[in-house]
Amino acid sequence: MMPEKKCDSVVLKGIGASPGVVVGPAFLLDYHKVKILKRQIEKGEIDQEKQRFENAVSEAENQIKQLIAEIPGEFREHSGIFETHLLMLKDRMVYDRTLRLISEKKINAEWALNNALDHVRELFEQVKDQYIRERFEDIKYAVRRVQKLLSGSPSVDFSQMESPVILVAHDLSPADTVQMAKEKILAFVTDMGSRTSHTVILSRSLGLPAVVGLENATSSILSGETLIVDGLCGDVVVNPEDDLLRHYREKQEDYIQYRLDVIQYSNLPAETQDGFRFKIKANIEFLEEISTVISNGAEGIGLYRTEVLYLAHKELPIEEELFLAYKEVVERISPFSTTIRTLDIGGDKFLSSVSQDDEINPALGLRAIRLCLKESNLFRTQLRAILRASAYGDVRILFPLVSGRSEIMQVKEHLEKTKDDLRREKIPFNGDIKIGIMIEVPSAVLLADVLAKEVDFFSIGTNDLIQYSLAIDRGNECVAHLYEPLHPGVLRMIYRTIEAAHEAGIEAAVCGEMAGEPMYLPVLIGMGLDELSMNALDIPKIKRMIRVSNQDQCSALVRNLLECSTAQEIRGLLLDFLTPNFPGEFDLSHGLYPDFAGRDAILGPLMTEMKKSLE
Repeated sequence: MMPEKKCDSVVLKGIGASPGVVVGPAFLLDYHKVKILKRQIEKGEIDQEKQRFENAVSEAENQIKQLIAEIPGEFREHSGIFETHLLMLKDRMVYDRTLRLISEKKINAEWALNNALDHVRELFEQVKDQYIRERFEDIKYAVRRVQKLLSGSPSVDFSQMESPVILVAHDLSPADTVQMAKEKILAFVTDMGSRTSHTVILSRSLGLPAVVGLENATSSILSGETLIVDGLCGDVVVNPEDDLLRHYREKQEDYIQYRLDVIQYSNLPAETQDGFRFKIKANIEFLEEISTVISNGAEGIGLYRTEVLYLAHKELPIEEELFLAYKEVVERISPFSTTIRTLDIGGDKFLSSVSQDDEINPALGLRAIRLCLKESNLFRTQLRAILRASAYGDVRILFPLVSGRSEIMQVKEHLEKTKDDLRREKIPFNGDIKIGIMIEVPSAVLLADVLAKEVDFFSIGTNDLIQYSLAIDRGNECVAHLYEPLHPGVLRMIYRTIEAAHEAGIEAAVCGEMAGEPMYLPVLIGMGLDELSMNALDIPKIKRMIRVSNQDQCSALVRNLLECSTAQEIRGLLLDFLTPNFPGEFDLSHGLYPDFAGRDAILGPLMTEMKKSLE
């Protein structure tokens, strides 16, 4: 029997994780709430309880293998997600610890496994980097499968749903997402989750709108209630009133039309009206993102973040594991290039067998290239894997957090020694592989003319450059509002970096958040940038804007912006430029910001706020 429906309209705010606007009835899933009870066992029951746990793990492995075998062809590339879950079932931080707790504490398997998971959670919670913290979700999904088997909890059969619904759950695993009957699921909303979770990546592949991270969705929504899910800006409206329902119906139609219009630009060249050509590439973390990269018209991978393989297990990955992962990306992207960034991790982010002292300020400590130069074996292993992959396609190496020339010279020394080793072993690689550095600290900007003589390209990491330049911790809610991409100092640093690159005859790219934000695009065009690398889902809209832009006009805009002394002045000039030059791109009446990645920078409302600030 359906619960009695509430009547009041409520708007819940979450994270727009997969784009789209849908209206439909809620279907509340509560099957994931496995009740775990503690039970003391006798000494003579220990072996039996251990066996029960091992049997559950074996059955979970069989389930995952069966799932992999049954994945539809169009999602075959996502099988790597579930193979990761297979590995995590036997991860010693969970598996060995559970067996040890059963023996030492004389407790039942469910409770021991729960304690082991709590221990891993505590380790991940010490990590300040959100992206790294979110990898805990993969461990949790694997553990939850075992817990359900131990407790005898039933699984849900999505195919048995009678009519299209919006799923409401505390959380959804990638396995849940793949098994959804798309014709029966309109969208999903969850208490937990983030934009970079495997579940969200799969939801985008399925074309399912999603809002995650609502925290209280399952306690605020009843099955049968009418929901509006806005995956563009992260709103979930419960029991919408007629006026609000009409508003969102219009927004839904606008988005569908926009999507039909903009997708046509995916495979067109990113060229301005006056003939200025950009390279548009994609940032990726997972192999599973490659099909999205290709379908959205990327001209290669501008930033392949390589941290995932180092964070999946407590032990460091071996060279062969790294090589096979890099080789697959390179081959699938070929003939376009793949820019592989070396390990950008350290301090509070590192969860491996490399021992490190606690650091008061890890962001300014032993991380990225500093860690790699200290741990030369770790660094050389990754360099070997990257060089080996370069035999299978066009590969470029990108080194993060470089602050001066001496670091580049050390990096080059390691690279040449690694090349010599591979030559002696007669292992093929590209001896002329191009190398670049991330420009993300002020010293690198000041030395850009010097550094440009030592490398083949620059890639500007605007996220860290803004953070380090303005001394702003974006994760600190007290100062996050001061994070300002349009700060005059930031714009001057980006401009100086591009100028130094071109004077040295090398290319300059931007791979930070600014690259995929339409609001900043005229500024980057006007600075004469060569390449933009972004979330793949942002590419069609950025290409469309480039194709209606005029580089000379954007250059004139930039000259004026560089004369400004405040971010408010810059915002005013930029708004005056955007409105006439990109008519219809942003619909302020509906607040429609067609952001395929579902980021929370909603340009329509932002421009409205900008107008207010200038009045």
